[in-house]
Parts: sequence; C-alpha cells; structure tokens
Amino acid sequence: MSRYLFNTRFLMRPLTGVDRVATELISATLAQCNHSRLKDISAIRPTGEIHNAHERPKNLLELTSASKSRLKGHLWEQISLAKEDPNSWLISLCNIGPALRKKQIVMMHDAQAFRQPLAYSRGFRTFYHQIQPRLGNRAHSVLTVSAHSKRELEHFGVVPKGKAIVIQNGADHVLRLIADPKILQKNNLEASGYFLAIGSLAPHKNLKMLIQAANARSDQSRPLVIAGGGNATVFSENGLVPSENVKMLGRVTDEELRALYENAYALVFPSITEGFGLPPAEAMTLGCPVIASDGGAIPEVAEGASISISPLDQAAWTQAMDSLSRNDSLRTELAESGKVRAKRFTWNRAASQFLEILDALP
Repeated sequence: MSRYLFNTRFLMRPLTGVDRVATELISATLAQCNHSRLKDISAIRPTGEIHNAHERPKNLLELTSASKSRLKGHLWEQISLAKEDPNSWLISLCNIGPALRKKQIVMMHDAQAFRQPLAYSRGFRTFYHQIQPRLGNRAHSVLTVSAHSKRELEHFGVVPKGKAIVIQNGADHVLRLIADPKILQKNNLEASGYFLAIGSLAPHKNLKMLIQAANARSDQSRPLVIAGGGNATVFSENGLVPSENVKMLGRVTDEELRALYENAYALVFPSITEGFGLPPAEAMTLGCPVIASDGGAIPEVAEGASISISPLDQAAWTQAMDSLSRNDSLRTELAESGKVRAKRFTWNRAASQFLEILDALP
C-alpha cells in the first residue's frame, strides 16, 4: 500500500487563505480515513514552534512531526523536504513544494504571481516564476481549486494542458466558529447596518474602486466596513482614504469575522480576479447576502446566488448597494439562495474527491 507524507510547513506561520485550505482539507481527509489507512499517512514540518497551535485541528497536530533538519522556510522545503521519505507520496497543498521531487501531489491555488506580478515583491514573484513551472511539469499530479485557476495555470505554462485536477474548496469551517459580537460593539456597528468587505492592499482586490463606489452612494445610512489588510493608517498610506462612511477594522479573528458576516446587510466582494473566492462561500454558508464581481473564479462560487457585477464598473457597484438597501425582499432572497448554493462547498466533499485521487495513484 502507498504511503503519504503531508508537507505542513504552513503550520509555522499565521493562517492565510491558502493555509486554511490545506488545514481543512488535511483534517477532513484524516477524518474519513479508517485506522488501517491512517498508519500510512504522516506529516512533516520544519523544526520550531507551531504558530497558534491551539487554533489548529487536533488530528493535524497529532499527525505532524518536526524535521531533524536545521533549515527553515523555502530552503527547508526545497532541500530537506525533497529528501524526506522518498518512497512516500509527498503532498504539498500551499502552491509550492520541492521542485526536484517527482513523486509528489501539489496544489496550486491560482496563477496570480503571473497574472498580477506587480502585486508581489520582486523576490516573491521571481521565486514563483522559477519554481512553479518546474514543479507543475515535474510533479506527478497537480490540483487546483477552480476551473478558472486551471485555465490560468495552463495559459501561463505553469502546468501542462489537461494535467491539473479541480477540487473546489469547502466553506463550512465557519460553522464551527463561535461568533464574537464584541467586534460590533467595539466599532459601533448594528445588525444589518453595514456592508462588509474583506480584502487586502493587493491591487486585484480592487478596494480602491469599492471605496469610491461606496462614497458615491445616495443612501449613506449603512457604512462600508473593511476587514483585513491592515488598519486605516496603512490604507491611507496607500491612497485608500477612509471617510465617515468607510470603516477599516484591520485584521480580525475568525470568531469576529463570523459575527461580521452574520450581522452584515451584505458582503461586497469586488476582486478583479480570484483563484476561488472563499469569502463569498463563507458568507453564503452563514446566510449573508452577496454582491460579487464576475471576475476570475467568483462566478463558479456565487453563480445564481448573488448580484454579479463587473469589477471595473464603479457606477454599477454604487447602484447595487443603493438598490439593495431599499429592497429587503431581494436581500432575503439572496440570503436563502446563497445558503442553498453553499451546500456544495463542504470539506467532506473536497476530502472525498481528494481520497479518490490518492486511490488512483500508481
């Protein structure tokens, strides 16, 4: 029987969206494995302290062990990890794995470093441009999270045409969280009293356009609340100036984010492109209506259950927020259709697909 070795380097850093996918997919996969199969699965990480270990799934923590190598970061991944247990199938779920390892399954979430290179530091994009195409061609199997990402990876020559296999993300992890409503009191927010945006300063997140659209609304009774991506000072330094009707909360906890989703009038998600678009899926899971861009993979997530708008049409975003503010029945309809749509995005479903792929390995 085959042996499998998960690359859990992601445990050493603060949780990102990509890390969330790796965490939930591994945990759900382990939960579906019987005792006999679990004996053939292990995981390895660099030596050092796991970041926020108390927030990680117990079965993942029990699985992973520290490497004996003193190397860290990319050096550990490219040199030490490449040599670990060479008879096992190495599984790297966070875009990068050792480029020299052929007996490997790697998940590449998007091609943003190629589509939006200036959104990343020179060192980051150079590394990705060097490593990912080699990895995409050499690794036995490449997974990705949407049909859009598959097309993009093929378009930029990162992965040979037809090689990538799509496993859509789950979003039901948000149901395990206990909402922390103190975030509302702290920022003087009322239930159904604000539009919520989640994003960063990356240009493709398109927050500058959204802020301008929000400031142009005729109905300013509900502020735009932005979670993530730094505080108001950081946004201002990058030309994104807050106003009385735009509140910037900075980084929030998962529990605070659930409270923000559940009490928002709607999520507004204007990204120019996304490899998947986890926030709309999370919002729909919690019954939060969604106004979303039609860019990238977002329609694959929110199709038929959101108000869909071009990310380049600022006036349409202004109109959509104004119109929805006056239409509670449409808001209720979007919330209900979103919950139905979100039922397809579960980690159990993703894990079942993943196990089928593992079973098909030679």
